[in-house]
Amino acid sequence: MVFRSRACLVLLLTAALLPAQFFQSIGAESRRTTRVTWLGRSGEQTVAIDHGQPTWRAEYDGYLAAQELQPLVLGKGASTELRNDVELSFGDRRLPAGRWYVGARRDAEQQWDLAFFAAAKADATGRVWRTLVSTEPDVRVRMAFTRETESVAAFEITLAESRAAPTGLTLALAWGPIRLRTDLTAAFDVRLPDGAPQFAETAAGNGVRTGSGLVYEVLREGRGAKPRATDVVHAHYTGWLTDGTMFCSSHVGGEPEPLRMEWVVKGFAEGLQLMQPGAVFRLTIPAELAFGARGTGRVPPDASVVYVVTLVGIDGR
Repeated sequence: MVFRSRACLVLLLTAALLPAQFFQSIGAESRRTTRVTWLGRSGEQTVAIDHGQPTWRAEYDGYLAAQELQPLVLGKGASTELRNDVELSFGDRRLPAGRWYVGARRDAEQQWDLAFFAAAKADATGRVWRTLVSTEPDVRVRMAFTRETESVAAFEITLAESRAAPTGLTLALAWGPIRLRTDLTAAFDVRLPDGAPQFAETAAGNGVRTGSGLVYEVLREGRGAKPRATDVVHAHYTGWLTDGTMFCSSHVGGEPEPLRMEWVVKGFAEGLQLMQPGAVFRLTIPAELAFGARGTGRVPPDASVVYVVTLVGIDGR
């Protein structure tokens, strides 16, 4: 830990008189955000954590080995912050939707807890840093602690979907040899938007593969002229990953959306230009015609996607 002024040293010594060790990620030269987003009838819901990435130093091992419960502060600058659109459950502990500062504390039995502080209340004090090291958290959650032989240089927080439950998440912290982990459940609205179709894949032999690699399946025929590349169309659509995870749906807004071909991925634009007004197609789009190596939102890199698209109409026709 590097202190650049006597003021920093005073803060540490003052906090050292507190009855518990405080473990907090505080911003360094770089910051990162990890998030999980869910789409349901009520729209997009997100759980996101923003944190700094201080670098582990060998002298920090002394703080871990020490039995006295003095605070250990990581880095400098803005505090780690959680923003959750929905209530989170850690076993029998509940964290209401809102904005929270996040840290962790070690008790006299060397057990680690995740520490949440209501951000609005902490901000109102005008001394957020002091509030976080000198007051009891609003919510404490037990973390599983392990010490690994492999050291992680830059502080990292990951928030990932858990296969154990449909809305289960895993929150993990890694820094130096430290690993902290806890499982939680997010109260995501998992209902399908009104009017949205159910997920299904095109069965073998039911689709048509184009020269680009797009596979389209005609679920309902339409009538009239097909859109040109320069047209504005109105369409309803729902998109999924191939595991059935919905990542977008115009049905959330309730109205078909106006679209230009250049606004959508290549495979979607190609599929639209094969449709007539009133038609419903299922499009299976390979990654290179979808979001590619970068992915987007809930779509990971190099992922194929499936859309069900209804072409409602074409402007000017």
